[in-house]
Amino acid sequence: MATDLAPAQSASGTRLWPIRLAGVAGAVLVALLTWVLIEPVIGHDLYAPALGSDEPQDIGAVETITVALLPSLAAWGLLAVLERFVPRRATLIWTVAALVLLLATMPWSGTFRSDGDHLSLVLLHLAVAAVLIPVLAWSSARRRPAGTS
Repeated sequence: MATDLAPAQSASGTRLWPIRLAGVAGAVLVALLTWVLIEPVIGHDLYAPALGSDEPQDIGAVETITVALLPSLAAWGLLAVLERFVPRRATLIWTVAALVLLLATMPWSGTFRSDGDHLSLVLLHLAVAAVLIPVLAWSSARRRPAGTS
């Protein structure tokens, strides 16, 4: 019973939480670096699109960190739940869910102040996904013993 609550480990016995934590930290860091490139370096003032009658909202460093961190932690949690209840298919289910969610959260609609805002938000989404999805999928595959699918 005590092993049920043990942290996830790879087939070789290596603990996976440091790898996953590094993936989340990397996703947040790459989002922040992308924001720094867009705002202070290039000088483009980034705004989220106006939805409905709302005004576009300025996106700062704090918003960038928060919007990268919370979904990344939620993704890690979802993967952990899937590994617990459907261990053989967790990586496949999670990767498909992550890609669908990435597409669903892309800024397809809304009133953008400029095409630069639209492109910048797409880059921010892709930057986070490019770090987080491979790290979590790789760590999930490492958790399974060799020879299982």
